[in-house]
Amino acid sequence: MASDDVGITGFDPVSAVNPHVRSLTTSLIRRFDREVSPIPGILKLTLGEPDFDTPEFIKRSAGDSLRRNRTHYAPNAGTEGLREAISSYLSRRRGLSYPREDIVVTEGASEAISSVLTALLHPGAILLYATPGFGLYRSMADIMGASPRPIDTTGTGFALTAEDLDHALGEAAGHDTVLVLNSPSNPTGVTLNEKRLKELAEVIESHDVIVVSDEVYAEISYETRPAPSIARFAPDRTVLVDSASKSFAMTGWRIGYFAAPHELSSQLAKVHQTHVATAATFVMDAAQTAYEQGDAAIDDMVRQYRERRDYLLGAFTDLGLRTARPTGAFYLYVAVPDGFPGSGLDYARHLAREARVAAIPGEAFVDGPSRDVRFSYAAGIDTLHEAVRRMTPVVAKDLRGQGDVGIPYTPSRTGAGQ
Repeated sequence: MASDDVGITGFDPVSAVNPHVRSLTTSLIRRFDREVSPIPGILKLTLGEPDFDTPEFIKRSAGDSLRRNRTHYAPNAGTEGLREAISSYLSRRRGLSYPREDIVVTEGASEAISSVLTALLHPGAILLYATPGFGLYRSMADIMGASPRPIDTTGTGFALTAEDLDHALGEAAGHDTVLVLNSPSNPTGVTLNEKRLKELAEVIESHDVIVVSDEVYAEISYETRPAPSIARFAPDRTVLVDSASKSFAMTGWRIGYFAAPHELSSQLAKVHQTHVATAATFVMDAAQTAYEQGDAAIDDMVRQYRERRDYLLGAFTDLGLRTARPTGAFYLYVAVPDGFPGSGLDYARHLAREARVAAIPGEAFVDGPSRDVRFSYAAGIDTLHEAVRRMTPVVAKDLRGQGDVGIPYTPSRTGAGQ
Protein backbone atom coordinates (compact mmCIF):
# COMPACT_ATOMS: atom_id res chain seq x y z
CA MET A 1 0.00 0.00 0.00
CA ALA A 2 1.19 3.53 -0.71
CA SER A 3 0.67 4.57 2.90
CA ASP A 4 2.94 1.72 4.06
CA ASP A 5 5.63 2.88 1.62
CA VAL A 6 5.48 6.34 3.09
CA GLY A 7 5.88 4.89 6.57
CA ILE A 8 8.89 2.79 5.53
CA THR A 9 10.76 5.65 3.92
CA GLY A 10 10.01 7.95 6.82
CA PHE A 11 9.22 10.79 4.43
CA ASP A 12 7.36 13.67 6.06
CA PRO A 13 5.24 15.46 3.42
CA VAL A 14 5.40 18.65 5.48
CA SER A 15 9.14 18.79 4.81
CA ALA A 16 8.30 19.63 1.20
CA VAL A 17 6.65 22.88 2.26
CA ASN A 18 8.63 26.09 1.79
CA PRO A 19 10.53 26.52 5.09
CA HIS A 20 9.51 30.19 5.20
CA VAL A 21 5.88 29.04 5.21
CA ARG A 22 6.51 26.38 7.88
CA SER A 23 7.89 29.05 10.17
CA LEU A 24 4.73 31.17 9.98
CA THR A 25 2.10 31.16 12.71
CA THR A 26 -1.59 31.67 12.04
CA SER A 27 -3.14 35.08 12.71
CA LEU A 28 -3.35 35.88 16.42
CA ILE A 29 -6.43 37.98 15.63
CA ARG A 30 -8.26 34.91 14.36
CA ARG A 31 -6.81 32.58 16.99
CA PHE A 32 -7.87 34.82 19.85
CA ASP A 33 -11.32 35.39 18.37
CA ARG A 34 -11.80 31.62 18.22
CA GLU A 35 -10.46 31.21 21.74
CA VAL A 36 -12.96 33.53 23.38
CA SER A 37 -15.98 32.78 21.17
CA PRO A 38 -17.23 29.88 23.35
CA ILE A 39 -17.54 32.09 26.46
CA PRO A 40 -21.30 32.35 27.13
CA GLY A 41 -22.66 35.81 26.31
CA ILE A 42 -19.32 37.19 25.14
CA LEU A 43 -19.44 40.60 23.39
CA LYS A 44 -16.83 40.55 20.65
CA LEU A 45 -15.16 43.83 19.72
CA THR A 46 -12.50 41.87 17.88
CA LEU A 47 -12.66 41.54 14.11
CA GLY A 48 -12.37 44.52 11.77
CA GLU A 49 -15.60 43.90 9.92
CA PRO A 50 -18.44 46.40 9.49
CA ASP A 51 -21.62 45.30 11.26
CA PHE A 52 -23.66 46.94 8.50
CA ASP A 53 -25.25 44.78 5.83
CA THR A 54 -24.27 45.48 2.24
CA PRO A 55 -26.63 48.18 0.92
CA GLU A 56 -29.65 46.86 -0.94
CA PHE A 57 -28.89 48.63 -4.23
CA ILE A 58 -25.57 46.77 -4.41
CA LYS A 59 -27.21 43.40 -3.73
CA ARG A 60 -29.86 44.11 -6.36
CA SER A 61 -27.09 44.83 -8.86
CA ALA A 62 -25.57 41.40 -8.19
CA GLY A 63 -28.96 39.77 -8.75
CA ASP A 64 -29.46 41.67 -11.99
CA SER A 65 -26.04 40.57 -13.16
CA LEU A 66 -26.82 36.92 -12.44
CA ARG A 67 -30.11 37.16 -14.30
CA ARG A 68 -28.15 38.48 -17.26
CA ASN A 69 -25.92 35.38 -16.98
CA ARG A 70 -22.82 37.39 -16.12
CA THR A 71 -21.22 34.21 -14.80
CA HIS A 72 -18.31 33.71 -17.21
CA TYR A 73 -14.64 34.66 -16.97
CA ALA A 74 -13.83 38.35 -16.90
CA PRO A 75 -10.51 39.83 -18.05
CA ASN A 76 -7.65 39.18 -15.61
CA ALA A 77 -7.45 42.82 -14.57
CA GLY A 78 -11.21 43.06 -14.02
CA THR A 79 -14.17 44.23 -16.06
CA GLU A 80 -13.75 47.47 -17.93
CA GLY A 81 -16.88 48.82 -16.24
CA LEU A 82 -15.56 48.30 -12.71
CA ARG A 83 -12.10 49.62 -13.51
CA GLU A 84 -13.64 52.72 -15.09
CA ALA A 85 -15.91 53.15 -12.04
CA ILE A 86 -12.91 52.92 -9.69
CA SER A 87 -11.00 55.42 -11.84
CA SER A 88 -13.90 57.87 -11.63
CA TYR A 89 -14.31 57.27 -7.90
CA LEU A 90 -10.62 57.95 -7.22
CA SER A 91 -10.85 61.20 -9.15
CA ARG A 92 -14.18 62.29 -7.64
CA ARG A 93 -13.59 61.50 -3.97
CA ARG A 94 -9.85 61.16 -3.56
CA GLY A 95 -8.38 63.66 -6.03
CA LEU A 96 -6.26 60.93 -7.66
CA SER A 97 -5.77 60.33 -11.38
CA TYR A 98 -5.54 56.69 -12.47
CA PRO A 99 -6.85 55.62 -15.89
CA ARG A 100 -8.60 52.27 -15.88
CA GLU A 101 -5.62 50.70 -17.68
CA ASP A 102 -3.52 51.22 -14.52
CA ILE A 103 -6.07 49.59 -12.17
CA VAL A 104 -6.17 45.85 -11.42
CA VAL A 105 -9.16 44.36 -9.59
CA THR A 106 -8.25 41.76 -6.96
CA GLU A 107 -9.87 39.33 -4.52
CA GLY A 108 -10.00 41.85 -1.71
CA ALA A 109 -7.20 44.07 -0.46
CA SER A 110 -5.44 41.07 1.09
CA GLU A 111 -4.86 39.54 -2.32
CA ALA A 112 -3.82 42.93 -3.66
CA ILE A 113 -1.19 43.24 -0.93
CA SER A 114 0.01 39.66 -1.31
CA SER A 115 0.25 39.90 -5.11
CA VAL A 116 2.03 43.27 -4.99
CA LEU A 117 4.50 42.19 -2.32
CA THR A 118 5.11 38.86 -4.07
CA ALA A 119 6.14 40.88 -7.12
CA LEU A 120 8.33 43.34 -5.22
CA LEU A 121 10.02 41.24 -2.52
CA HIS A 122 12.73 38.61 -2.79
CA PRO A 123 15.64 37.30 -0.69
CA GLY A 124 17.88 40.27 0.03
CA ALA A 125 15.08 42.82 -0.25
CA ILE A 126 13.90 44.85 2.74
CA LEU A 127 10.34 45.58 3.80
CA LEU A 128 9.79 48.63 6.00
CA TYR A 129 6.51 49.18 7.83
CA ALA A 130 5.31 51.11 10.86
CA THR A 131 4.58 49.17 14.02
CA PRO A 132 2.14 48.52 15.60
CA GLY A 133 0.72 47.42 12.28
CA PHE A 134 -1.23 44.81 10.38
CA GLY A 135 0.50 41.42 10.51
CA LEU A 136 0.10 40.55 6.81
CA TYR A 137 3.00 42.81 5.86
CA ARG A 138 5.50 40.92 8.01
CA SER A 139 4.08 37.57 6.91
CA MET A 140 4.62 38.41 3.25
CA ALA A 141 8.22 39.43 3.92
CA ASP A 142 8.81 36.14 5.71
CA ILE A 143 7.24 34.08 2.92
CA MET A 144 9.34 35.81 0.26
CA GLY A 145 12.56 35.49 2.24
CA ALA A 146 12.90 39.28 2.52
CA SER A 147 14.00 41.11 5.66
CA PRO A 148 11.15 42.70 7.63
CA ARG A 149 12.21 45.88 9.41
CA PRO A 150 9.47 47.42 11.56
CA ILE A 151 9.72 51.10 12.43
CA ASP A 152 8.52 51.69 15.99
CA THR A 153 6.00 54.55 16.24
CA THR A 154 5.04 54.19 19.90
CA GLY A 155 7.12 57.26 20.78
CA THR A 156 5.69 59.48 18.03
CA GLY A 157 1.96 59.17 18.65
CA PHE A 158 1.76 56.08 16.40
CA ALA A 159 2.53 58.20 13.32
CA LEU A 160 5.60 57.57 11.15
CA THR A 161 7.92 60.59 11.05
CA ALA A 162 10.13 61.76 8.20
CA GLU A 163 13.17 61.52 10.48
CA ASP A 164 12.53 57.89 11.40
CA LEU A 165 11.79 56.98 7.79
CA ASP A 166 14.96 58.67 6.54
CA HIS A 167 17.00 56.78 9.12
CA ALA A 168 15.42 53.44 8.19
CA LEU A 169 15.91 54.05 4.47
CA GLY A 170 19.50 55.05 5.07
CA GLU A 171 20.13 51.75 6.83
CA ALA A 172 18.47 49.91 3.93
CA ALA A 173 20.63 51.61 1.28
CA GLY A 174 21.99 49.17 -1.27
CA HIS A 175 19.02 46.84 -0.99
CA ASP A 176 15.79 46.69 -2.95
CA THR A 177 13.40 48.33 -0.49
CA VAL A 178 9.63 48.47 -0.15
CA LEU A 179 7.79 50.68 2.33
CA VAL A 180 4.23 49.88 3.40
CA LEU A 181 2.14 52.80 4.63
CA ASN A 182 -1.25 52.17 6.24
CA SER A 183 -3.32 55.29 6.85
CA PRO A 184 -5.75 55.36 8.58
CA SER A 185 -4.03 52.72 10.62
CA ASN A 186 -5.07 49.30 11.78
CA PRO A 187 -4.78 48.97 14.80
CA THR A 188 -4.45 52.56 16.09
CA GLY A 189 -6.84 54.55 13.90
CA VAL A 190 -4.16 57.24 13.51
CA THR A 191 -4.27 59.05 10.14
CA LEU A 192 -1.33 60.73 8.42
CA ASN A 193 -2.30 64.29 7.50
CA GLU A 194 -1.20 66.15 4.38
CA LYS A 195 1.70 67.89 6.12
CA ARG A 196 3.09 64.56 7.38
CA LEU A 197 2.60 62.90 3.99
CA LYS A 198 4.43 65.72 2.19
CA GLU A 199 7.35 65.33 4.61
CA LEU A 200 7.41 61.57 4.04
CA ALA A 201 7.21 62.07 0.27
CA GLU A 202 10.29 64.31 0.32
CA VAL A 203 12.21 61.55 2.06
CA ILE A 204 10.85 58.89 -0.28
CA GLU A 205 11.90 60.87 -3.35
CA SER A 206 15.48 61.03 -2.04
CA HIS A 207 15.82 57.24 -1.74
CA ASP A 208 15.36 54.19 -3.97
CA VAL A 209 12.12 52.82 -2.56
CA ILE A 210 8.66 51.74 -3.72
CA VAL A 211 5.68 52.61 -1.50
CA VAL A 212 2.71 50.29 -1.07
CA SER A 213 -0.05 52.46 0.38
CA ASP A 214 -2.73 50.39 2.14
CA GLU A 215 -5.75 52.71 2.11
CA VAL A 216 -8.62 50.34 2.91
CA TYR A 217 -9.83 52.71 5.67
CA ALA A 218 -9.39 55.93 3.69
CA GLU A 219 -13.12 56.62 3.54
CA ILE A 220 -13.54 56.04 7.30
CA SER A 221 -11.84 59.28 8.26
CA TYR A 222 -13.11 61.90 10.72
CA GLU A 223 -11.06 65.03 10.06
CA THR A 224 -10.21 65.09 6.35
CA ARG A 225 -12.69 63.12 4.25
CA PRO A 226 -11.47 60.92 2.72
CA ALA A 227 -8.04 60.57 4.26
CA PRO A 228 -5.24 62.01 2.08
CA SER A 229 -3.02 59.65 0.08
CA ILE A 230 0.75 59.52 -0.35
CA ALA A 231 -0.07 58.92 -4.04
CA ARG A 232 -0.80 62.65 -4.34
CA PHE A 233 2.76 63.52 -3.34
CA ALA A 234 4.84 60.60 -4.65
CA PRO A 235 2.73 59.21 -7.51
CA ASP A 236 5.60 57.68 -9.47
CA ARG A 237 6.72 55.65 -6.45
CA THR A 238 3.34 54.54 -5.10
CA VAL A 239 1.21 51.42 -5.47
CA LEU A 240 -2.21 52.26 -4.01
CA VAL A 241 -4.21 49.39 -2.47
CA ASP A 242 -7.88 49.75 -1.58
CA SER A 243 -11.01 47.67 -1.21
CA ALA A 244 -14.79 47.77 -1.27
CA SER A 245 -14.86 45.77 1.98
CA LYS A 246 -14.84 48.54 4.56
CA SER A 247 -16.20 51.41 2.46
CA PHE A 248 -19.35 49.61 1.31
CA ALA A 249 -19.68 46.84 3.96
CA MET A 250 -18.75 44.27 1.32
CA THR A 251 -16.23 42.14 3.24
CA GLY A 252 -17.62 38.82 2.02
CA TRP A 253 -17.74 39.91 -1.62
CA ARG A 254 -13.92 39.99 -1.80
CA ILE A 255 -13.32 42.92 -4.13
CA GLY A 256 -10.21 45.08 -3.89
CA TYR A 257 -7.78 46.64 -6.31
CA PHE A 258 -4.35 48.12 -6.76
CA ALA A 259 -3.41 51.11 -8.91
CA ALA A 260 0.07 52.17 -9.98
CA PRO A 261 1.97 53.87 -12.80
CA HIS A 262 1.33 51.89 -15.98
CA GLU A 263 4.77 50.28 -16.36
CA LEU A 264 4.59 49.05 -12.77
CA SER A 265 0.95 47.98 -12.69
CA SER A 266 1.43 45.84 -15.80
CA GLN A 267 4.23 43.94 -14.04
CA LEU A 268 2.27 43.51 -10.81
CA ALA A 269 -0.74 42.24 -12.78
CA LYS A 270 1.29 39.20 -13.81
CA VAL A 271 1.32 37.94 -10.22
CA HIS A 272 -2.38 38.64 -9.72
CA GLN A 273 -3.06 36.59 -12.85
CA THR A 274 -1.15 33.61 -11.48
CA HIS A 275 -2.75 33.88 -8.01
CA VAL A 276 -6.45 34.12 -8.84
CA ALA A 277 -6.83 34.81 -12.60
CA THR A 278 -9.84 37.08 -12.02
CA ALA A 279 -12.58 37.98 -9.57
CA ALA A 280 -16.18 36.84 -10.11
CA THR A 281 -17.88 38.75 -12.92
CA PHE A 282 -21.25 39.31 -11.23
CA VAL A 283 -19.51 40.43 -8.03
CA MET A 284 -17.51 42.97 -10.01
CA ASP A 285 -20.76 44.22 -11.54
CA ALA A 286 -22.14 44.81 -8.03
CA ALA A 287 -18.94 46.57 -7.00
CA GLN A 288 -19.19 48.76 -10.09
CA THR A 289 -22.62 49.88 -8.90
CA ALA A 290 -21.17 50.57 -5.44
CA TYR A 291 -18.40 52.80 -6.80
CA GLU A 292 -20.79 54.59 -9.16
CA GLN A 293 -23.73 55.14 -6.79
CA GLY A 294 -22.46 54.55 -3.25
CA ASP A 295 -21.22 57.94 -2.04
CA ALA A 296 -24.25 58.52 0.18
CA ALA A 297 -24.00 55.01 1.65
CA ILE A 298 -20.37 55.64 2.61
CA ASP A 299 -21.21 58.96 4.21
CA ASP A 300 -24.04 57.45 6.27
CA MET A 301 -21.87 54.63 7.61
CA VAL A 302 -19.04 57.03 8.47
CA ARG A 303 -21.49 59.24 10.36
CA GLN A 304 -22.42 56.25 12.53
CA TYR A 305 -18.78 55.21 13.00
CA ARG A 306 -18.00 58.73 14.20
CA GLU A 307 -20.83 58.54 16.71
CA ARG A 308 -19.49 55.23 18.01
CA ARG A 309 -15.91 56.53 18.10
CA ASP A 310 -16.94 59.58 20.10
CA TYR A 311 -18.98 57.52 22.56
CA LEU A 312 -16.41 54.79 23.17
CA LEU A 313 -13.45 57.18 23.34
CA GLY A 314 -15.29 59.32 25.88
CA ALA A 315 -16.44 56.33 27.91
CA PHE A 316 -12.97 54.78 28.03
CA THR A 317 -11.45 58.13 29.01
CA ASP A 318 -14.01 58.43 31.83
CA LEU A 319 -13.05 54.94 32.99
CA GLY A 320 -9.42 56.06 33.22
CA LEU A 321 -8.12 54.11 30.23
CA ARG A 322 -5.45 55.66 28.00
CA THR A 323 -5.96 55.39 24.25
CA ALA A 324 -4.57 56.78 21.04
CA ARG A 325 -7.06 59.27 19.62
CA PRO A 326 -8.29 57.69 16.40
CA THR A 327 -8.91 59.98 13.45
CA GLY A 328 -9.88 57.13 11.12
CA ALA A 329 -10.76 53.44 10.79
CA PHE A 330 -12.93 51.89 13.54
CA TYR A 331 -10.49 50.89 16.27
CA LEU A 332 -9.38 52.09 19.69
CA TYR A 333 -5.85 51.08 20.68
CA VAL A 334 -5.91 51.07 24.48
CA ALA A 335 -3.07 50.80 26.99
CA VAL A 336 -3.34 48.10 29.64
CA PRO A 337 -4.01 49.77 33.02
CA ASP A 338 -0.79 50.38 34.93
CA GLY A 339 -2.17 48.45 37.89
CA PHE A 340 -2.59 45.25 35.88
CA PRO A 341 0.55 43.10 36.02
CA GLY A 342 0.27 41.16 32.76
CA SER A 343 0.70 41.63 29.02
CA GLY A 344 -1.77 42.71 26.38
CA LEU A 345 -2.64 39.07 25.79
CA ASP A 346 -3.14 38.54 29.53
CA TYR A 347 -5.39 41.59 29.72
CA ALA A 348 -7.47 40.59 26.70
CA ARG A 349 -8.06 37.20 28.33
CA HIS A 350 -8.81 38.89 31.64
CA LEU A 351 -11.47 41.13 30.05
CA ALA A 352 -13.00 38.17 28.23
CA ARG A 353 -13.17 36.13 31.41
CA GLU A 354 -14.18 38.82 33.92
CA ALA A 355 -16.21 41.27 31.80
CA ARG A 356 -17.24 38.99 28.93
CA VAL A 357 -15.91 41.61 26.49
CA ALA A 358 -13.40 40.52 23.86
CA ALA A 359 -10.70 42.74 22.36
CA ILE A 360 -7.59 41.80 20.38
CA PRO A 361 -4.24 41.69 22.22
CA GLY A 362 -1.59 44.11 21.03
CA GLU A 363 0.79 41.22 20.39
CA ALA A 364 -1.10 40.74 17.11
CA PHE A 365 0.40 44.02 15.83
CA VAL A 366 3.98 44.07 17.13
CA ASP A 367 6.99 41.79 17.18
CA GLY A 368 7.25 40.74 20.80
CA PRO A 369 5.38 41.63 23.99
CA SER A 370 2.74 44.34 24.19
CA ARG A 371 0.88 46.33 26.82
CA ASP A 372 -2.03 47.31 24.57
CA VAL A 373 -5.31 45.89 23.32
CA ARG A 374 -7.37 46.81 20.25
CA PHE A 375 -11.13 47.33 20.43
CA SER A 376 -13.20 47.39 17.22
CA TYR A 377 -16.21 49.68 17.33
CA ALA A 378 -17.64 48.23 14.12
CA ALA A 379 -20.56 47.19 16.31
CA GLY A 380 -23.95 48.67 17.14
CA ILE A 381 -24.10 51.51 19.65
CA ASP A 382 -26.20 49.37 22.04
CA THR A 383 -23.47 46.73 22.00
CA LEU A 384 -20.89 49.37 22.86
CA HIS A 385 -23.03 50.66 25.75
CA GLU A 386 -23.30 47.13 27.13
CA ALA A 387 -19.56 46.54 26.73
CA VAL A 388 -18.79 49.67 28.76
CA ARG A 389 -21.31 48.65 31.44
CA ARG A 390 -19.63 45.26 31.80
CA MET A 391 -16.11 46.67 31.79
CA THR A 392 -16.69 49.47 34.33
CA PRO A 393 -16.27 47.48 37.59
CA VAL A 394 -13.49 45.33 36.12
CA VAL A 395 -11.42 48.29 34.90
CA ALA A 396 -11.91 50.08 38.23
CA LYS A 397 -10.28 47.15 40.02
CA ASP A 398 -7.51 46.93 37.43
CA LEU A 399 -6.63 50.60 37.85
CA ARG A 400 -6.30 50.04 41.60
CA GLY A 401 -3.98 47.11 41.00
CA GLN A 402 -6.54 44.55 42.14
CA GLY A 403 -6.94 42.83 38.77
CA ASP A 404 -5.68 39.25 38.67
CA VAL A 405 -4.00 37.75 35.63
CA GLY A 406 -5.41 34.42 36.74
CA ILE A 407 -5.45 31.28 34.68
CA PRO A 408 -5.79 31.92 30.93
CA TYR A 409 -9.17 30.85 29.59
CA THR A 410 -8.97 27.63 27.57
CA PRO A 411 -11.94 26.82 25.33
CA SER A 412 -13.34 23.31 25.15
CA ARG A 413 -12.21 21.15 22.27
CA THR A 414 -15.73 21.02 20.85
CA GLY A 415 -16.32 24.76 21.01
CA ALA A 416 -12.98 26.14 19.91
CA GLY A 417 -13.62 26.02 16.21
CA GLN A 418 -17.14 27.43 16.15
